[in-house]
Amino acid sequence: MKNKKVLAIVMAVMTAASALVGCGATEATAPADTAVTTEKEDDATAEAAQTTDGEQVTITFMHDWPEYEEEFKQMISDFEAANPDVKVETQIITWDVLTQTLTTAFAAGEAPDVACCWANQMGSFNSVGATYDLTPYLEENNNEWKDSLLAPAVQSGTVNDQVFCIPFRTTCTVLAYNKTMMEENGWEVPTTLEEFETLLGEAAKTGVTPLLTPGNPHGFQIASLVETFALHYMYDAGYLKNNDYLTGHYTDVAKEYAEAGARLRDWVDKGYIDADSLAMTREDSTGQFYLQKGLFAFVNNNELTDLEKNSAEAGFEIGVMAFPAPEGMPTLLHNFGVDGFMVYSGTKYPEQSARFLKYITSKDVQQKFGNETLSVMANKDCTYDNANQSEFAEIFSSAESYRKNYDYNAGDIGSDTGDLEAEFLSDPSETPEEFGQKIEDAYVKLLEENGK
Repeated sequence: MKNKKVLAIVMAVMTAASALVGCGATEATAPADTAVTTEKEDDATAEAAQTTDGEQVTITFMHDWPEYEEEFKQMISDFEAANPDVKVETQIITWDVLTQTLTTAFAAGEAPDVACCWANQMGSFNSVGATYDLTPYLEENNNEWKDSLLAPAVQSGTVNDQVFCIPFRTTCTVLAYNKTMMEENGWEVPTTLEEFETLLGEAAKTGVTPLLTPGNPHGFQIASLVETFALHYMYDAGYLKNNDYLTGHYTDVAKEYAEAGARLRDWVDKGYIDADSLAMTREDSTGQFYLQKGLFAFVNNNELTDLEKNSAEAGFEIGVMAFPAPEGMPTLLHNFGVDGFMVYSGTKYPEQSARFLKYITSKDVQQKFGNETLSVMANKDCTYDNANQSEFAEIFSSAESYRKNYDYNAGDIGSDTGDLEAEFLSDPSETPEEFGQKIEDAYVKLLEENGK
Protein backbone atom coordinates (compact mmCIF):
# COMPACT_ATOMS: atom_id res chain seq x y z
CA MET A 1 0.00 0.00 0.00
CA LYS A 2 2.82 2.42 0.81
CA ASN A 3 4.41 1.85 -2.60
CA LYS A 4 1.13 2.65 -4.33
CA LYS A 5 0.81 5.82 -2.27
CA VAL A 6 4.37 6.91 -3.08
CA LEU A 7 3.85 6.25 -6.78
CA ALA A 8 0.66 8.30 -6.69
CA ILE A 9 2.59 11.20 -5.19
CA VAL A 10 5.26 10.95 -7.86
CA MET A 11 2.69 10.87 -10.66
CA ALA A 12 0.99 13.91 -9.20
CA VAL A 13 4.30 15.75 -9.18
CA MET A 14 5.15 14.66 -12.70
CA THR A 15 1.82 15.78 -14.15
CA ALA A 16 1.24 18.92 -12.13
CA ALA A 17 0.27 21.89 -14.23
CA SER A 18 1.34 24.47 -11.68
CA ALA A 19 4.82 25.88 -12.19
CA LEU A 20 7.60 26.42 -9.69
CA VAL A 21 6.98 29.40 -7.43
CA GLY A 22 9.76 31.74 -6.47
CA CYS A 23 12.77 32.84 -8.39
CA GLY A 24 13.81 31.05 -11.53
CA ALA A 25 17.15 29.44 -12.09
CA THR A 26 18.09 32.02 -14.69
CA GLU A 27 18.72 35.74 -14.69
CA ALA A 28 15.38 36.56 -16.34
CA THR A 29 15.50 40.08 -17.71
CA ALA A 30 14.09 42.24 -20.48
CA PRO A 31 14.91 41.39 -24.10
CA ALA A 32 17.34 43.77 -25.73
CA ASP A 33 14.83 45.04 -28.29
CA THR A 34 12.22 46.09 -25.75
CA ALA A 35 11.13 49.69 -26.17
CA VAL A 36 8.95 51.36 -23.56
CA THR A 37 6.36 53.70 -24.97
CA THR A 38 5.84 55.64 -21.73
CA GLU A 39 8.87 57.56 -20.47
CA LYS A 40 9.18 58.36 -16.77
CA GLU A 41 9.66 62.06 -17.34
CA ASP A 42 6.82 62.62 -19.80
CA ASP A 43 3.48 64.34 -19.22
CA ALA A 44 1.73 61.09 -18.23
CA THR A 45 4.01 60.62 -15.25
CA ALA A 46 3.64 64.22 -14.15
CA GLU A 47 -0.12 63.80 -14.40
CA ALA A 48 0.11 60.60 -12.37
CA ALA A 49 1.23 62.52 -9.32
CA GLN A 50 -2.09 64.38 -9.12
CA THR A 51 -4.51 63.49 -6.34
CA THR A 52 -7.98 62.09 -6.95
CA ASP A 53 -9.70 63.98 -4.10
CA GLY A 54 -11.19 60.83 -2.60
CA GLU A 55 -12.79 59.62 -5.83
CA GLN A 56 -12.57 55.85 -6.19
CA VAL A 57 -9.92 54.73 -8.65
CA THR A 58 -9.07 51.28 -10.01
CA ILE A 59 -5.53 49.99 -9.99
CA THR A 60 -4.51 46.84 -11.84
CA PHE A 61 -2.52 44.25 -9.90
CA MET A 62 -0.73 41.30 -11.47
CA HIS A 63 0.72 38.33 -9.58
CA ASP A 64 2.14 34.99 -10.67
CA TRP A 65 0.75 32.70 -7.95
CA PRO A 66 -2.44 31.03 -9.16
CA GLU A 67 -2.00 28.57 -6.32
CA TYR A 68 -2.51 31.45 -3.88
CA GLU A 69 -5.49 33.02 -5.60
CA GLU A 70 -7.74 32.74 -2.54
CA GLU A 71 -5.13 34.26 -0.23
CA PHE A 72 -4.75 37.28 -2.50
CA LYS A 73 -8.51 37.63 -2.92
CA GLN A 74 -8.88 37.93 0.84
CA MET A 75 -5.93 40.29 1.06
CA ILE A 76 -7.42 42.57 -1.59
CA SER A 77 -10.89 42.44 -0.04
CA ASP A 78 -9.49 43.54 3.32
CA PHE A 79 -7.49 46.33 1.68
CA GLU A 80 -10.50 47.64 -0.24
CA ALA A 81 -12.60 47.64 2.93
CA ALA A 82 -9.98 49.79 4.67
CA ASN A 83 -9.40 51.95 1.56
CA PRO A 84 -12.78 52.63 -0.09
CA ASP A 85 -11.20 55.05 -2.57
CA VAL A 86 -9.22 52.22 -4.23
CA LYS A 87 -10.50 49.21 -6.16
CA VAL A 88 -7.97 46.51 -7.11
CA GLU A 89 -8.44 44.60 -10.35
CA THR A 90 -6.39 41.38 -10.41
CA GLN A 91 -4.56 39.67 -13.25
CA ILE A 92 -2.98 36.25 -12.67
CA ILE A 93 -0.17 34.65 -14.70
CA THR A 94 2.41 31.92 -14.01
CA TRP A 95 6.07 32.47 -13.16
CA ASP A 96 7.41 30.98 -16.40
CA VAL A 97 5.81 33.72 -18.54
CA LEU A 98 6.43 36.56 -16.09
CA THR A 99 9.31 38.30 -17.84
CA GLN A 100 7.90 38.02 -21.34
CA THR A 101 4.48 39.19 -20.15
CA LEU A 102 5.99 42.26 -18.53
CA THR A 103 8.30 43.21 -21.37
CA THR A 104 5.49 42.85 -23.90
CA ALA A 105 3.30 45.07 -21.71
CA PHE A 106 6.09 47.62 -21.32
CA ALA A 107 6.54 47.81 -25.08
CA ALA A 108 2.79 48.36 -25.55
CA GLY A 109 2.60 50.92 -22.74
CA GLU A 110 -0.09 48.79 -21.07
CA ALA A 111 1.60 47.30 -18.01
CA PRO A 112 -0.36 46.84 -14.77
CA ASP A 113 -0.08 49.57 -12.18
CA VAL A 114 1.41 47.01 -9.77
CA ALA A 115 3.14 43.92 -11.12
CA CYS A 116 4.94 40.93 -9.67
CA CYS A 117 8.65 40.85 -10.43
CA TRP A 118 11.98 39.52 -9.27
CA ALA A 119 14.13 42.13 -7.58
CA ASN A 120 17.20 41.36 -9.67
CA GLN A 121 15.28 42.50 -12.78
CA MET A 122 15.10 46.09 -11.63
CA GLY A 123 18.32 47.33 -13.21
CA SER A 124 17.26 45.94 -16.56
CA PHE A 125 13.67 47.20 -16.32
CA ASN A 126 14.88 50.61 -15.17
CA SER A 127 17.22 50.79 -18.16
CA VAL A 128 14.16 50.76 -20.45
CA GLY A 129 12.22 53.27 -18.36
CA ALA A 130 9.59 50.90 -16.98
CA THR A 131 10.04 51.39 -13.23
CA TYR A 132 8.59 53.93 -10.81
CA ASP A 133 10.83 55.18 -7.99
CA LEU A 134 9.18 54.16 -4.70
CA THR A 135 11.89 55.57 -2.46
CA PRO A 136 9.90 58.64 -1.32
CA TYR A 137 7.04 56.45 -0.08
CA LEU A 138 9.41 54.09 1.74
CA GLU A 139 11.12 57.01 3.47
CA GLU A 140 7.95 58.74 4.70
CA ASN A 141 7.62 59.18 8.47
CA ASN A 142 11.33 58.76 9.09
CA ASN A 143 11.70 55.55 7.00
CA GLU A 144 8.81 53.83 8.77
CA TRP A 145 7.89 51.50 5.88
CA LYS A 146 11.47 50.86 4.76
CA ASP A 147 12.63 49.96 8.26
CA SER A 148 9.86 47.38 8.62
CA LEU A 149 11.34 45.28 5.81
CA LEU A 150 14.43 43.08 5.65
CA ALA A 151 17.27 45.36 4.57
CA PRO A 152 18.90 42.84 2.17
CA ALA A 153 15.53 42.29 0.49
CA VAL A 154 15.04 46.04 -0.03
CA GLN A 155 18.61 46.41 -1.26
CA SER A 156 18.13 43.70 -3.87
CA GLY A 157 15.54 45.88 -5.60
CA THR A 158 17.56 49.08 -5.35
CA VAL A 159 19.38 50.62 -8.31
CA ASN A 160 21.52 53.74 -7.85
CA ASP A 161 19.88 54.41 -4.45
CA GLN A 162 16.38 54.24 -5.92
CA VAL A 163 14.05 51.47 -4.74
CA PHE A 164 12.04 50.02 -7.60
CA CYS A 165 10.95 46.68 -6.13
CA ILE A 166 9.03 46.25 -2.89
CA PRO A 167 9.96 42.84 -1.44
CA PHE A 168 7.10 40.49 -0.63
CA ARG A 169 8.90 37.29 0.29
CA THR A 170 12.40 35.89 -0.02
CA THR A 171 13.31 32.95 -2.19
CA CYS A 172 16.38 30.85 -2.85
CA THR A 173 17.75 27.63 -4.25
CA VAL A 174 18.59 25.49 -1.25
CA LEU A 175 18.97 21.81 -0.36
CA ALA A 176 16.32 19.50 1.03
CA TYR A 177 17.53 16.21 2.47
CA ASN A 178 15.98 12.96 3.62
CA LYS A 179 16.30 13.40 7.36
CA THR A 180 15.05 9.88 8.05
CA MET A 181 17.71 8.37 5.78
CA MET A 182 20.37 10.50 7.45
CA GLU A 183 19.38 9.29 10.90
CA GLU A 184 19.13 5.63 9.84
CA ASN A 185 22.69 5.76 8.49
CA GLY A 186 24.13 7.76 11.38
CA TRP A 187 25.07 10.66 9.10
CA GLU A 188 25.49 14.17 10.48
CA VAL A 189 24.29 17.28 8.68
CA PRO A 190 27.38 18.78 7.00
CA THR A 191 28.40 22.33 7.82
CA THR A 192 31.26 22.78 5.33
CA LEU A 193 31.80 21.85 1.69
CA GLU A 194 34.48 19.39 2.74
CA GLU A 195 32.07 17.58 5.09
CA PHE A 196 29.42 17.66 2.38
CA GLU A 197 31.71 15.98 -0.15
CA THR A 198 32.58 13.28 2.36
CA LEU A 199 28.89 12.61 3.03
CA LEU A 200 28.10 12.46 -0.70
CA GLY A 201 30.80 9.82 -1.03
CA GLU A 202 29.29 7.75 1.78
CA ALA A 203 25.82 8.04 0.29
CA ALA A 204 27.06 6.91 -3.13
CA LYS A 205 28.14 3.60 -1.57
CA THR A 206 24.52 2.85 -0.56
CA GLY A 207 23.16 2.99 -4.12
CA VAL A 208 21.17 6.22 -3.83
CA THR A 209 21.92 9.32 -5.87
CA PRO A 210 23.71 11.56 -3.35
CA LEU A 211 22.58 14.85 -4.95
CA LEU A 212 19.58 15.10 -7.30
CA THR A 213 20.52 17.85 -9.76
CA PRO A 214 18.07 18.36 -12.64
CA GLY A 215 19.48 20.03 -15.75
CA ASN A 216 16.41 20.60 -17.91
CA PRO A 217 15.86 23.33 -19.13
CA HIS A 218 18.92 25.57 -19.66
CA GLY A 219 21.07 23.60 -17.24
CA PHE A 220 18.64 24.44 -14.41
CA GLN A 221 20.06 23.21 -11.08
CA ILE A 222 23.25 21.93 -12.67
CA ALA A 223 23.79 25.58 -13.54
CA SER A 224 23.05 26.50 -9.91
CA LEU A 225 25.69 24.02 -8.81
CA VAL A 226 28.30 25.44 -11.19
CA GLU A 227 27.41 29.01 -10.22
CA THR A 228 27.73 28.16 -6.53
CA PHE A 229 31.16 26.63 -7.08
CA ALA A 230 32.17 29.71 -9.07
CA LEU A 231 31.01 31.98 -6.24
CA HIS A 232 33.34 30.18 -3.85
CA TYR A 233 36.32 30.75 -6.14
CA MET A 234 35.32 34.36 -6.83
CA TYR A 235 35.01 34.99 -3.10
CA ASP A 236 38.58 33.77 -2.68
CA ALA A 237 39.61 36.05 -5.53
CA GLY A 238 38.20 38.96 -3.54
CA TYR A 239 36.00 40.76 -6.04
CA LEU A 240 32.43 39.73 -5.18
CA LYS A 241 31.81 42.97 -3.29
CA ASN A 242 33.09 45.05 -6.19
CA ASN A 243 30.31 47.24 -7.55
CA ASP A 244 31.51 46.59 -11.10
CA TYR A 245 30.85 42.88 -10.58
CA LEU A 246 27.46 43.44 -8.92
CA THR A 247 26.23 45.67 -11.77
CA GLY A 248 27.53 43.40 -14.56
CA HIS A 249 30.62 45.38 -15.60
CA TYR A 250 33.32 42.97 -14.39
CA THR A 251 33.91 40.10 -16.81
CA ASP A 252 37.31 38.58 -15.93
CA VAL A 253 35.86 35.29 -14.68
CA ALA A 254 37.36 32.58 -16.94
CA LYS A 255 39.67 31.19 -14.27
CA GLU A 256 36.96 30.83 -11.61
CA TYR A 257 34.49 29.17 -13.98
CA ALA A 258 37.20 26.79 -15.20
CA GLU A 259 37.73 25.73 -11.59
CA ALA A 260 33.97 25.36 -11.11
CA GLY A 261 33.71 23.25 -14.25
CA ALA A 262 36.53 21.00 -13.10
CA ARG A 263 34.77 20.41 -9.78
CA LEU A 264 31.51 19.59 -11.55
CA ARG A 265 33.28 16.97 -13.67
CA ASP A 266 34.88 15.53 -10.56
CA TRP A 267 31.50 15.17 -8.82
CA VAL A 268 30.05 13.41 -11.84
CA ASP A 269 33.05 11.06 -12.07
CA LYS A 270 32.68 10.18 -8.39
CA GLY A 271 28.95 9.51 -8.74
CA TYR A 272 27.85 12.38 -6.49
CA ILE A 273 25.39 13.47 -9.18
CA ASP A 274 23.83 11.40 -11.94
CA ALA A 275 25.57 11.66 -15.32
CA ASP A 276 22.10 11.70 -16.91
CA SER A 277 20.97 14.71 -14.89
CA LEU A 278 20.83 16.93 -17.97
CA ALA A 279 17.63 15.22 -19.07
CA MET A 280 16.04 15.51 -15.64
CA THR A 281 13.35 18.13 -14.99
CA ARG A 282 12.34 19.56 -11.63
CA GLU A 283 9.40 17.15 -11.54
CA ASP A 284 11.70 14.21 -12.31
CA SER A 285 13.99 15.24 -9.47
CA THR A 286 11.30 15.65 -6.83
CA GLY A 287 9.73 12.40 -7.99
CA GLN A 288 13.04 10.60 -7.39
CA PHE A 289 13.34 12.34 -4.03
CA TYR A 290 9.91 11.15 -2.89
CA LEU A 291 10.79 7.62 -3.98
CA GLN A 292 13.84 7.93 -1.68
CA LYS A 293 16.26 7.37 -4.54
CA GLY A 294 18.22 10.49 -3.62
CA LEU A 295 19.59 11.88 -0.38
CA PHE A 296 19.76 15.60 -1.24
CA ALA A 297 17.74 17.56 -3.78
CA PHE A 298 17.95 21.12 -5.04
CA VAL A 299 14.66 22.87 -4.22
CA ASN A 300 13.22 26.33 -3.82
CA ASN A 301 12.24 27.27 -0.28
CA ASN A 302 8.78 28.27 -1.49
CA GLU A 303 8.10 24.60 -2.33
CA LEU A 304 8.14 23.77 1.38
CA THR A 305 4.42 23.03 1.73
CA ASP A 306 4.48 20.40 -1.01
CA LEU A 307 7.84 19.03 0.13
CA GLU A 308 6.65 18.41 3.67
CA LYS A 309 3.28 17.03 2.62
CA ASN A 310 4.59 14.65 -0.03
CA SER A 311 7.57 13.40 1.95
CA ALA A 312 5.31 12.66 4.92
CA GLU A 313 2.99 10.72 2.61
CA ALA A 314 6.03 8.82 1.32
CA GLY A 315 7.05 7.90 4.85
CA PHE A 316 10.03 10.09 5.64
CA GLU A 317 10.87 13.47 7.19
CA ILE A 318 12.83 16.20 5.44
CA GLY A 319 15.39 18.71 6.63
CA VAL A 320 16.66 21.79 4.83
CA MET A 321 20.03 23.50 4.60
CA ALA A 322 22.00 25.98 2.54
CA PHE A 323 24.61 24.69 0.14
CA PRO A 324 27.71 24.64 2.37
CA ALA A 325 30.79 26.73 1.70
CA PRO A 326 34.43 25.68 2.11
CA GLU A 327 35.75 25.79 5.65
CA GLY A 328 36.48 29.34 6.77
CA MET A 329 34.18 30.92 4.19
CA PRO A 330 30.70 32.32 4.93
CA THR A 331 27.69 30.62 3.40
CA LEU A 332 27.11 32.14 -0.05
CA LEU A 333 23.64 32.03 -1.58
CA HIS A 334 23.89 31.89 -5.36
CA ASN A 335 20.23 32.23 -6.21
CA PHE A 336 18.98 34.32 -3.30
CA GLY A 337 16.24 36.54 -4.57
CA VAL A 338 13.12 38.44 -3.77
CA ASP A 339 9.63 37.85 -5.05
CA GLY A 340 8.30 41.36 -5.05
CA PHE A 341 6.17 43.96 -6.75
CA MET A 342 7.02 46.99 -8.84
CA VAL A 343 4.96 50.01 -9.84
CA TYR A 344 4.90 50.77 -13.55
CA SER A 345 6.36 54.11 -14.61
CA GLY A 346 3.23 54.86 -16.63
CA THR A 347 0.78 54.49 -13.74
CA LYS A 348 -1.72 57.25 -13.12
CA TYR A 349 -2.05 56.24 -9.49
CA PRO A 350 1.37 55.98 -7.83
CA GLU A 351 0.12 56.92 -4.36
CA GLN A 352 -2.67 54.35 -4.38
CA SER A 353 -0.31 51.71 -5.78
CA ALA A 354 2.26 52.42 -3.08
CA ARG A 355 -0.48 52.36 -0.42
CA PHE A 356 -1.56 48.92 -1.59
CA LEU A 357 2.02 47.62 -1.47
CA LYS A 358 2.51 49.06 1.99
CA TYR A 359 -0.60 47.20 3.12
CA ILE A 360 0.41 43.80 1.73
CA THR A 361 3.86 44.11 3.32
CA SER A 362 2.49 45.07 6.73
CA LYS A 363 3.25 42.76 9.66
CA ASP A 364 -0.23 41.23 10.09
CA VAL A 365 -0.80 40.59 6.38
CA GLN A 366 2.69 39.14 5.92
CA GLN A 367 2.41 36.95 9.01
CA LYS A 368 -0.89 35.52 7.82
CA PHE A 369 0.44 34.77 4.33
CA GLY A 370 3.62 33.25 5.78
CA ASN A 371 1.64 30.97 8.09
CA GLU A 372 -0.65 29.84 5.28
CA THR A 373 2.05 29.22 2.67
CA LEU A 374 5.19 28.50 4.76
CA SER A 375 6.92 31.39 2.98
CA VAL A 376 9.76 33.45 4.43
CA MET A 377 8.33 36.94 4.27
CA ALA A 378 9.94 40.34 3.70
CA ASN A 379 8.57 41.94 6.85
CA LYS A 380 11.34 41.52 9.40
CA ASP A 381 8.95 41.16 12.35
CA CYS A 382 7.39 37.90 11.09
CA THR A 383 8.00 34.79 13.19
CA TYR A 384 7.77 31.12 12.20
CA ASP A 385 6.57 28.07 14.10
CA ASN A 386 7.45 25.55 11.37
CA ALA A 387 10.99 24.25 11.97
CA ASN A 388 12.05 24.17 8.31
CA GLN A 389 10.49 27.55 7.61
CA SER A 390 12.36 28.95 10.60
CA GLU A 391 15.58 27.37 9.31
CA PHE A 392 15.11 29.10 5.97
CA ALA A 393 14.61 32.43 7.73
CA GLU A 394 17.82 31.88 9.68
CA ILE A 395 19.75 30.97 6.53
CA PHE A 396 18.56 34.06 4.68
CA SER A 397 19.36 36.39 7.55
CA SER A 398 22.84 35.00 8.27
CA ALA A 399 24.24 34.03 4.84
CA GLU A 400 25.73 36.35 2.25
CA SER A 401 24.51 36.94 -1.29
CA TYR A 402 26.17 38.72 -4.20
CA ARG A 403 23.58 38.31 -6.90
CA LYS A 404 24.02 40.65 -9.84
CA ASN A 405 21.51 43.41 -10.51
CA TYR A 406 22.57 44.62 -13.93
CA ASP A 407 22.33 48.36 -14.54
CA TYR A 408 21.73 47.64 -18.22
CA ASN A 409 19.57 45.28 -20.25
CA ALA A 410 20.92 41.78 -19.50
CA GLY A 411 18.84 39.93 -22.08
CA ASP A 412 18.78 36.16 -21.52
CA ILE A 413 22.26 35.88 -20.03
CA GLY A 414 21.13 33.40 -17.36
CA SER A 415 19.73 31.01 -19.94
CA ASP A 416 22.75 31.56 -22.19
CA THR A 417 25.28 30.67 -19.50
CA GLY A 418 23.06 27.83 -18.28
CA ASP A 419 23.14 26.36 -21.78
CA LEU A 420 26.94 26.64 -21.81
CA GLU A 421 27.11 24.85 -18.47
CA ALA A 422 24.86 22.07 -19.75
CA GLU A 423 26.88 21.75 -22.96
CA PHE A 424 30.10 21.45 -20.97
CA LEU A 425 28.72 18.56 -18.95
CA SER A 426 27.45 16.81 -22.08
CA ASP A 427 30.75 17.15 -23.97
CA PRO A 428 33.66 15.29 -22.31
CA SER A 429 36.08 16.67 -24.90
CA GLU A 430 35.59 20.26 -23.73
CA THR A 431 38.22 21.24 -21.17
CA PRO A 432 37.39 23.26 -18.05
CA GLU A 433 39.62 26.02 -19.41
CA GLU A 434 37.66 26.16 -22.66
CA PHE A 435 34.43 26.21 -20.67
CA GLY A 436 35.61 29.05 -18.43
CA GLN A 437 36.59 31.11 -21.45
CA LYS A 438 33.17 30.57 -23.05
CA ILE A 439 31.45 31.90 -19.92
CA GLU A 440 33.74 34.93 -19.84
CA ASP A 441 33.17 35.57 -23.55
CA ALA A 442 29.40 35.52 -22.99
CA TYR A 443 29.68 38.22 -20.31
CA VAL A 444 32.07 40.28 -22.42
CA LYS A 445 29.68 40.15 -25.39
CA LEU A 446 26.73 41.13 -23.19
CA LEU A 447 28.60 44.13 -21.79
CA GLU A 448 29.80 45.26 -25.21
CA GLU A 449 26.32 45.07 -26.71
CA ASN A 450 24.23 46.46 -23.85
CA GLY A 451 26.43 48.04 -21.19
CA LYS A 452 26.49 51.79 -20.71
